[in-house]
Amino acid sequence: MRKNHGVVEETQETASENQGSGKSTGFENVKNIIADKLHNVADALYEKEADQDGQSGMSQYGKQASEWLGQSAECIRQFDYEQADARAREYIGQNPGRSLLIAGGVGLIIGAILRRR
Repeated sequence: MRKNHGVVEETQETASENQGSGKSTGFENVKNIIADKLHNVADALYEKEADQDGQSGMSQYGKQASEWLGQSAECIRQFDYEQADARAREYIGQNPGRSLLIAGGVGLIIGAILRRR
């Protein structure tokens, strides 16, 4: 796992570049904030496990979790909302019946969860 001290600075530079080009969106800012937080947690976990005995089972789990968090942060940073939106719209257009059933099922599940509270 490598250290990501420059992640916040890179994010701020990217955000300022996007503002100049008119491409900055609230979604991009939230996406970068979440990715930065995941990187920070991954770095902290990695440092904590590096300070402990590297051979213990818990240490190995901590290192693995740190790697997964770092990979998750990169996936979030690379997520393209427009592409996901286009794919969802294409799927709905090709499978309207199945899409309605899925949406209805999700609605029923959310309704049941909210009703219990």
